[in-house]
Amino acid sequence: MSGGEGAGPRAVLTAANALGALAAAYLVLGPLSVAAPGRAWLVVGCSAVYVLRVVVTTYVTVQRSVGYAEAALVGGWMLIIHVTMGLVAMHVRSPLDGWTIAGVALYLFGSWMNTFSELQRRSWKARPENSGHLYTRGLFSWCRHPNYLGDTLLFTGFAAVTGSWVALVIPAIMALGFVFAAIPALDKRLREHYGDEFDRWAGKTARYIPLVW
Repeated sequence: MSGGEGAGPRAVLTAANALGALAAAYLVLGPLSVAAPGRAWLVVGCSAVYVLRVVVTTYVTVQRSVGYAEAALVGGWMLIIHVTMGLVAMHVRSPLDGWTIAGVALYLFGSWMNTFSELQRRSWKARPENSGHLYTRGLFSWCRHPNYLGDTLLFTGFAAVTGSWVALVIPAIMALGFVFAAIPALDKRLREHYGDEFDRWAGKTARYIPLVW
């Protein structure tokens, strides 16, 4: 994206995420919270890091316009996620444990996968000789949608950080949305745009989970 194209929708998306992160922080650090301090601050950190990633993705790595409808839908969903994580975590008194540490590791790995895959593609697409071609290297050789897998992993890790199994409903809903809606729709558009180039890639590369599906 260049110039002011999509500036309004991008601002809506960023604002929704920031508002959600602030709400989560208030919930886990506020007067009604009984969360262990370490867990509360980890939840705040996870929300804050995600907001930073949204800023980088929205303004730097994603090279397409974003409409108000998409910004409202995604922003609203992210607002729900942040608030849900805060609501769940504020009731968890238990101290940090091995599952919490594993959750942090999974959150960081998923964040890296999502961001790095987009940076790899952006760098490759910036070369004139690659114009009009489909990027199938790097993390996109692991699976066709490493950014979706990264999101699923990071929010599974985020759920573990809250200390409650209830929070796993978020990555579960997200995964179902990817499998039954987002991935089929995007694959259809890619096939229509790239034709045989997409078919060759799809024939040897998993959609979502390497070596599984």
